[in-house]
Amino acid sequence: MKVYCRSGSIVNSLGSDIDQHWNGVLDQSTTLQPKQLFNGFDTFASYLSEDQWKQLQINHGSKSKCALISIESINKALEGIDIDITDSVIIIATTKGDIQEIPQRLSKKNTFFYPYNIGIQIDNYFKSGIPTVVLSNACISGSQAIQLGASYIKSGKVRNAIICGVDLITEFTMSGFNSLKALSDEAARPFDRDRKGISLGEAAATLILSADSGAFNDQADIEFDGGIVTNDANHISGPSRTGEGLFTALSQLSKSIKKNPDAISLHGTGTIFNDDMESVALNRMGFDHIECFGLKGIYGHTLGATGVIESVISLLALAHNIVPATVNYSHPGTVEQLNILTSDTLKQLNTIFKCASGFGGGNCVLSFSKIDIS
Repeated sequence: MKVYCRSGSIVNSLGSDIDQHWNGVLDQSTTLQPKQLFNGFDTFASYLSEDQWKQLQINHGSKSKCALISIESINKALEGIDIDITDSVIIIATTKGDIQEIPQRLSKKNTFFYPYNIGIQIDNYFKSGIPTVVLSNACISGSQAIQLGASYIKSGKVRNAIICGVDLITEFTMSGFNSLKALSDEAARPFDRDRKGISLGEAAATLILSADSGAFNDQADIEFDGGIVTNDANHISGPSRTGEGLFTALSQLSKSIKKNPDAISLHGTGTIFNDDMESVALNRMGFDHIECFGLKGIYGHTLGATGVIESVISLLALAHNIVPATVNYSHPGTVEQLNILTSDTLKQLNTIFKCASGFGGGNCVLSFSKIDIS
């Protein structure tokens, strides 16, 4: 049974126009801007303005921030396609949810907090066929949610899966990465020799999968080939130095779908260990010659949203036969060779892989392919 990629959206500080996002990728523009932490540390991040949050409240009423931006993203993805929302599952992928609400809850002696609060608000707004699913598995949440959505469709439970990844810039998240000394004091430079660490971002992004055929964003017919999730069980925050988890996911996926990628969207956080790990895994696969790109120099690391954002951009790259440049990359800097591009490159693309890795040792690789309907 084929699973078709029908529509995608991204909402962040740049706005919610998907064409504007794609043009921004091609122009190698970034949404990262300076931000100072409570302790005076200067970093870079991508975050919505107060005016943007006020507009979301005007659009969708009094809801939590995660619910507001998720609803905006889902609505944008639903524009222009005809699917039955009552025959759909909505899956929210997030690492922290509305964790910024905890201090307010504590002041009211309400300590009950869980990410599914977002799901309840999404249910009340969209009234889809089955209860909203909330998936939280560190930074592979968005990618794993796409795989889960496809499984719902293939099982025959629903015709459509609406996957929305969302996370916010909060003091909790920024402080956590700062305590690990993982934040960069400049905009992230994935895979570059001079990379210093992560730039965080807040965003929501949506990908709609369906059992019913139709072009992705009216541009090309694309199917979801499949995905593999592995765990290297190496360390709570550090990836395997041998790239074992990612290598296993890449190997199993290639064998199961009997395809190799024409391009690869990498996780590319801009940390020493993650970027080196990906280079080792690709080298072990013999993929070191394949054109690769990373998007965190544009969007920052959006945590639970990153797998969905980068899948949506990968689908646009596939549709347009363009491998995007990696913003802020100029000098090779990984332990093994990678074919990272410094300029947008035209290339006939039929299959693209999306890689993701996360705390706790999780790895996820997805594959998308164009369908020849001639």
